[in-house]
Amino acid sequence: MTTIATTSHPATFSPLKRLIQQHPLVAYFVLTFAGSWLTELPVLLGKNGIGLLPYTLPFLPFFLLMPFTGPTLSAFVVTAVTDGRAGVWQLLRRYVQWRVGVRWYLLALLGAPVVLLLSTSVVLNAAPLSALVQQWPLIFTSYLPSVLLITLVLGGPLGEEPGWRGFALPRLQQQYGALRGSLMLGTLHALWHLPLFLVVGAYAPFTLPGFVAFALVVMLNAFIFTWVFNNTRGSLLIVMLLHSAFNAGSNFVEQLVPTAQLSNWLPVITYGVCVFLIIVFTRGRLGYRSEQAPQLVEIPGPAETPLAQG
Repeated sequence: MTTIATTSHPATFSPLKRLIQQHPLVAYFVLTFAGSWLTELPVLLGKNGIGLLPYTLPFLPFFLLMPFTGPTLSAFVVTAVTDGRAGVWQLLRRYVQWRVGVRWYLLALLGAPVVLLLSTSVVLNAAPLSALVQQWPLIFTSYLPSVLLITLVLGGPLGEEPGWRGFALPRLQQQYGALRGSLMLGTLHALWHLPLFLVVGAYAPFTLPGFVAFALVVMLNAFIFTWVFNNTRGSLLIVMLLHSAFNAGSNFVEQLVPTAQLSNWLPVITYGVCVFLIIVFTRGRLGYRSEQAPQLVEIPGPAETPLAQG
């Protein structure tokens, strides 16, 4: 089992650093929500938001920035405080952890559109599958470029996954196990998106059923992401691609069958079935093996005694 040891300098610790070291997960989520929501606040207060202030701002620059001022920044700040420079370098290396097996690349890139196509074909009498056979070049001319665009340009997965899966998930699994940890992460991840539903042009206009369906999809996806993350030894590259593919999958299906608008609840049912099967076949472990999980040795605070690592 590989661990990262860091050196403690209790005399130099401020009360804030000590608080972060004692509660790293709480610190991460507080900083993530504060950083992202404060970034989105100028748009949210304008006319294209809740309308408290008499101006209109383009939402896209703020939309692109908030994953980096929230999940990414928080992950690196808290990692630097709890694990030092070695922990920061470990987190950075997982951005380019690419040796995970071809099957996980195929699953990450094609899993979401495949299951959505199958479930939509059940509803539409195989029309999407027939359209795919006739328009298969769209996989290479539209779908895969969309995945690449979402990953590298639009910045959502690139900005979010270093925090959600890179920082929070290993600690949540270590404390609460794979199932409870994924449920907690998925719930908080869904709530993190809430301000975007209040800004015209960002996500859909806010409706309670629409947000509930969206939140359920994010929560269900958290279990799938955990399973892939655990089986790729914590590769951020793979979960970024997976995140992008999930975002692009629905648009690809609607592109194949333009007259078919996917119901908000069809992805909920589709991913719900996938999560049920994954939980059954992994016996609830979601591929989690403590000996292969990223091991993090937190810097002990002034009042703590370092524990021997076995």
